[in-house]
Amino acid sequence: MSTTDVGWLLGIEIGGTKLQLGLGRRPGSIDHLKRATIDPARGAEGIREQIRKGFLTLRDEVGLSAGDVRAAGVGFGGPLDAETGRTETSFQVEGWTDFPLADWARENLEIPVVSVHNDADVAGLAESRLGAGVGCSPLLYLTIGSGIGGALILDGRIYRGAGRGAAEIGHLRVPGVAPDDPLDMPELEAVASGWGIGRLAGNVGKATQKRGDRWSVLEAAGAPERITAVDVADAAWKGDERSLAILDRAREALTFALCQAVALIAPRRIILGGGVSLIGEKLWFRPIRERVDAQVFRPFRGSFDIVPAALGEEVVVHGALELARDALAAS
Repeated sequence: MSTTDVGWLLGIEIGGTKLQLGLGRRPGSIDHLKRATIDPARGAEGIREQIRKGFLTLRDEVGLSAGDVRAAGVGFGGPLDAETGRTETSFQVEGWTDFPLADWARENLEIPVVSVHNDADVAGLAESRLGAGVGCSPLLYLTIGSGIGGALILDGRIYRGAGRGAAEIGHLRVPGVAPDDPLDMPELEAVASGWGIGRLAGNVGKATQKRGDRWSVLEAAGAPERITAVDVADAAWKGDERSLAILDRAREALTFALCQAVALIAPRRIILGGGVSLIGEKLWFRPIRERVDAQVFRPFRGSFDIVPAALGEEVVVHGALELARDALAAS
């Protein structure tokens, strides 16, 4: 990774609810950052307008002119073709189907070099070069939030398989909520993501209501469908048995998925990021490490570690700036 100042670069994160734009010159440094909340009802066109206006505001604040930003990287929350810079779709916001995002950015932001990748891949790239994965290859990165995304980084580069992505660990099938039913094999993110934890807690809440029992989590949320992963985690820290059991289900599913990933790709390090990982060492990382160690393919035991992500909320912006740097060097 070069530490050379190549001029101003732009990093963009396009999520389902969050938009971030950052200007930087040197690796690991975001000199100017702008955050915005996405309104899904405005669709992709509304997001693009936010990007255009936000970039112009950033540029004016820094005192830059058109053409002063040499390259841009984009981390997009959905599947895409990184070679062409076209998004395939978004599962959260309408209007991104087969959209030429790289071409749009070049034209509307007046930036000649633009690189677009999936946001989980971009975050993994940032952690590999600047965060908890420095010096580790292969590196497996997971972001566990409203969904679950994954990235495989080899020698500081995103691995994209045959071209449409790789390491989509959130879509692995795992043993289901009803282990006695062999056909119940949901995707990992349906069980261990923030949405999945909340959904399972909602089902527990409905069963609690039906029995006429009391449950502090349900009483605090007001209705089963309002229970979130944050509610479950808070109650688990206080020792609530039902919340602890729900978290245990998520940890067990994640353990299963990680053991399959280790057997296939033998990573040197696994990094867990995203909001769910903020549950912390005692209730998240330690139990997962212990279970993976007990269940993983024995010859690979001890060859990897599992650590928290290091770059926080700006991780995708850091990675997008690295994308821009790479794209500029290759242009």
